[in-house]
Amino acid sequence: MTADSRQIVFCETPDDVADAAADLIFESQTEAVAERGVFRVALSGGTTPGLLFARLTTEEWRDEMAWENWEVFWSDERCVPPDSPDSNFAIAKRLLLDRMPIGEVFRIRGEIDPREAAAEYARTLRARLDPGPPVFDVILLGMGADGHTASLFPGQPALESASLIEAVEVDQPVRHRITFTLNLINRARRVIFLVCGEAKAQRVHEIIHENRVQLPAARVDPAPGECLWLLDHAAARKIR
Repeated sequence: MTADSRQIVFCETPDDVADAAADLIFESQTEAVAERGVFRVALSGGTTPGLLFARLTTEEWRDEMAWENWEVFWSDERCVPPDSPDSNFAIAKRLLLDRMPIGEVFRIRGEIDPREAAAEYARTLRARLDPGPPVFDVILLGMGADGHTASLFPGQPALESASLIEAVEVDQPVRHRITFTLNLINRARRVIFLVCGEAKAQRVHEIIHENRVQLPAARVDPAPGECLWLLDHAAARKIR
């Protein structure tokens, strides 16, 4: 993947990143509902997606979205109960799902055996998405300071997986995770990275200008879809 195949959107603050993401989601949702009658989006966890979820419930957006046509999934999940503060589902539930009339929600069951949860979610994707390879309208992603995205970390065997979903073990406080693979992410019509903070600036530079493909986030290439990087001022400071 070359830097030319990425679209960079420069924002000033994390709130501006959330605003830009809301615009893109509305655009994708409108097109998807018009063409297929449903909008399928995979959410992620983290602080900036939390800002986006809260933004979508404001007066500006809550009546603009075709919530009843949404099908909501997750790009990764920690293996914890759904009410855990570490759960990506729990964050979205509190900030978005309990406040908007979402059509259908398909969470990853982080409370069961990781391999069983991964296999179950893969079956859900195949059952709910169109026949053939599963294709999302939007997949939201973040990036860690080490260049990981979803729960795909540098050096993991899961980076080469031909499956849709993998159960992985990571060197993090919550060690067991379920994650979309690159094989699934790179089928999406649109991938939106939400990246904020100075701690991410070096990795952003390495991915955008040096194309360090060993970093998981650098390997996201949803051809023939598009990949948008929404960066706040701090995250973009080495490439602006």
